[in-house]
Amino acid sequence: MILFERGKRTIPERESLHPAKLYTHPQRWGCLLIILFAGSFAASCARRTDPAPKPQQPPPFEFLGTWGDRGEGPGNLYKPVAFAVDALGKVYFADAGAGFVHKFESNGTPLLSFEDSRLLHAAGIAVDRGGAIYIADAERGNILIFFPDGTFLRAIRIAPQPHLSGPLGISVDDKGNLYVPDPGGSRVMKFDGRGRLAKSWKVPQNAPSADERPSDIATAQDGSVFVAYAKTGRIEKYSSEGLWITSWNETGKGAGDSRAITGFAVAGQLVFTAGATPPRIHIWTLDGQNKLNDDLGGRLDGVAAPQIAVTSREELVVFDPAAPRVLRFRMHL
Repeated sequence: MILFERGKRTIPERESLHPAKLYTHPQRWGCLLIILFAGSFAASCARRTDPAPKPQQPPPFEFLGTWGDRGEGPGNLYKPVAFAVDALGKVYFADAGAGFVHKFESNGTPLLSFEDSRLLHAAGIAVDRGGAIYIADAERGNILIFFPDGTFLRAIRIAPQPHLSGPLGISVDDKGNLYVPDPGGSRVMKFDGRGRLAKSWKVPQNAPSADERPSDIATAQDGSVFVAYAKTGRIEKYSSEGLWITSWNETGKGAGDSRAITGFAVAGQLVFTAGATPPRIHIWTLDGQNKLNDDLGGRLDGVAAPQIAVTSREELVVFDPAAPRVLRFRMHL
């Protein structure tokens, strides 16, 4: 029924309740768009509140590769006894079997080789910040110093070690001071940049056995001097003038395990040691708190006496003298 009121059309009450007659077509499409937008917005909010997947943490030591070729000529390793890294991450070997010193990039690219008959008695090697190379002839009591290009500079007399077995770990600090362990005399010798004996002190502070002889020395950036005892696993920390600060021993060993240290390094705020039974890398703070023990994914298995070094590029370099070969790891500590 249609009603008219003063010329206007009036919709009856029952018609006004019919939804199809309340909105025009454009109005209905607008409502649909609003509903769709609201649903999309709600879904977006839900996605934002969902926790994002966490990135996978890399292992403490990420394997980068291995290198090393046996041979007697330049760029090859015949019977290397010790190795070291310089401030730029270059790797040096004292090869007593062939009487050579070799220098490589950290990836194994040969850079330098030089020969000297005195190197046939090499027992240790270190490199200072200027690239000078120090070779320990422990049996005869000499430290041989070479310019970075291999030219011989001079020799420093040290206490001979006729009964030494294994490498002798010498170290040069950032000021050019050379530190040499004296296993036979149970002391540390400190030489200044001119090769003069500046200081010596007895080590260890309290020796529990006759086997406790210093074998390795490493220096920290703050001038601290760390002394390792290969057979017993003891580590001592001294000032650069020989004042005792602290000491600790390898811990957490099980039945049949050895405390012996075969590799030793100090880098940044950490001390690194390596042992072969079982094959592990142990990491300590500078005051002796154990931070981490790691088997490098089993890659140390079969390495009889691993030696270690840490480069300025946050790489751990492991040297297997018997193979001979080098294993490289990126550190995520």
